[in-house]
Amino acid sequence: MKLNTMAGFFKLALMILVLAVFTGCASKPGSIFSDSGPGSGAGVTQLRSYRETTLSNGLKVLFLQDASLPALSMGLLVKAGGTTDPEGQAGLANFVADLLDQGTKNRNANQIADDLGLIGASFRSSVDYDYTYLSISGLSVSGSTLLSNLIDFTMNPTFPDAEISRVRDQTIASLQRSLDNPRAVADLGMLGKLYSNHPYGRPVSGLRKQLTTVTKKNVIQHYLKYYRPNNSHLVVIGKFDDEFEKQVGTAFGAWVKRDIIRPSLETPKSIPGIRVRVVEKPGLTQAQIRISGIGIRRQDPDFLALRVANTVLGGAFASRLNDKIRKELGLTYSINSSFDSRIERGPFEISTFTKVDSIAKVVNETIRLYRAFVSEGIHQEELDRARGYLKGIFPQAIETSDKLGFNLVLLRLYGIPDRYLTHYVYDLDRLSVSDINSAIRRKMKSDDLTIVVHAPKESTEGLKSLGSEYEVIPVSDLE
Repeated sequence: MKLNTMAGFFKLALMILVLAVFTGCASKPGSIFSDSGPGSGAGVTQLRSYRETTLSNGLKVLFLQDASLPALSMGLLVKAGGTTDPEGQAGLANFVADLLDQGTKNRNANQIADDLGLIGASFRSSVDYDYTYLSISGLSVSGSTLLSNLIDFTMNPTFPDAEISRVRDQTIASLQRSLDNPRAVADLGMLGKLYSNHPYGRPVSGLRKQLTTVTKKNVIQHYLKYYRPNNSHLVVIGKFDDEFEKQVGTAFGAWVKRDIIRPSLETPKSIPGIRVRVVEKPGLTQAQIRISGIGIRRQDPDFLALRVANTVLGGAFASRLNDKIRKELGLTYSINSSFDSRIERGPFEISTFTKVDSIAKVVNETIRLYRAFVSEGIHQEELDRARGYLKGIFPQAIETSDKLGFNLVLLRLYGIPDRYLTHYVYDLDRLSVSDINSAIRRKMKSDDLTIVVHAPKESTEGLKSLGSEYEVIPVSDLE
């Protein structure tokens, strides 16, 4: 799947992180996991067995067999995403991923599309801030062909000039269209204001003006620097035998390793006080609102406790934000909160929209509720409800072998043990109100907030006295 729009990327990136990182697995009849087996107990899940190995070139490979369907898929996670984009070249990693199947040493783009169509296979690429994920899938009888295609895209791309121009034009046009999408504009305005010059402040999908300057040399340099076996993790999922495992090892074993030098990634720091940015657009009748702060790393020991806390605040329909702002005050149809935890501290965000004449009321009521939440914490009834909700959605993250395989490689990227999956329910049950409230006080800062509103500037006058900084910028400044 090509991620060429800011709005599409933000939503899919968030969905991937929610499914792959925030949730785990639980017992479900007929699923790929069960509670039976050695060492299992209350709240402890036994995962489907898998085999893990490392090739001589450093490529880590995980084999996960599932013969329930005659299907096979392979996913390659490359540890290079939006944070590896050089200054002034936002979107380069995403651009490279989009070009991998648009021409190789052996075939042009049309031949590749025809070859995949003949066997009913699909190839997708997605790019996050922390990684690029390539996946190919089809019938298991076509396993060798699927493997040869993935090898060709991974090891033999040629980045033809014509395809670079075509994909660049498509991407730039898509980015331009996204500036007419109020949600995408608010998201983009929030990233830049919250993170400033940090790589997390740049959209992974890119910026129109910067993509116009990306050259073929830049594309090739990124590919050669990061697309290496010792910088990747492969997962093979589905119906295959020992002979196919050997084919995988032989084919990917020919991939030449190289020393990897990643750009240093600083830890983002909160800026004290409340800052307001208005991304102005005359004529809007509805305003998009983002209230955000610097959140946590994926490895943060308070991760699960804050997952529960966020569920109470605004991570589910039955939440404080929804009950107050939507149901009681009737100021919006939708309001939610989320943590996007990454290798470094990703954003915490409250997102909503409202009529332009209700902007000040929504912002003030939301901040008031959030501050009360941080100072008072949650109650036992809210913990019980949130815990039940999280257990209920728990199986969705790995209800298929493909989801399990994806989650396993993501855990390895973030240095999280499989215990996160096997003991998810157990660890949820052990959390107390005191545990969660302590995590809230440590990590959720209600006085250091970045507020971004996409609306006509005259409708935001009531926000001028809210904080120490108030700015109005045109949409064009986000390009």
